[in-house]
Amino acid sequence: MQKVIAVLAALAGVAFGPAAPPWAVSELHEDGTGFVTGNDVRAALGWDDATLRAEAASLEFVAESESVTGISWSCVHAGTAEVLPQRTDLVVTESRAITSRPRTMWWGTVAGFRLQGFDGRGASSAVPEGPAPGSCPAGPWSLVEGSMQTVETTGDPVLMVRHDGAQHPVPVG
Repeated sequence: MQKVIAVLAALAGVAFGPAAPPWAVSELHEDGTGFVTGNDVRAALGWDDATLRAEAASLEFVAESESVTGISWSCVHAGTAEVLPQRTDLVVTESRAITSRPRTMWWGTVAGFRLQGFDGRGASSAVPEGPAPGSCPAGPWSLVEGSMQTVETTGDPVLMVRHDGAQHPVPVG
């Protein structure tokens, strides 16, 4: 009899407990697949459960990533041999839409969203910050031969949830 009660209590806990199992975490894979818990989406948007239920179908997910290519070189002053270091950064931001499907519990609570991959829509922008690569100030300045160096860094994608044109970062583990 105690086993039956324990099983019924466990089932009731699952039925009336949290929207997602405690082991569930939000994950975004390289191909745009993964899972986002309802709790993480609620926290990102500052919503309660009822608002998430009402708006779940209107939410969009986007993966944003940023890479920076740093280019450095030196210029030398012909009359004084003074060396002037130069640097420019090219910051590239890429945004890719992700197809998703809400997952709900039988009583209506949104457990999370299944990320189904990139949908082909995307945008990117490149913004240079600094002088043109390899350029030196006017006058008796010239490029130091062999001084050009390039370093590229790429950040991890950030998962964003979009609602009414505003994007909010979603924590992924």
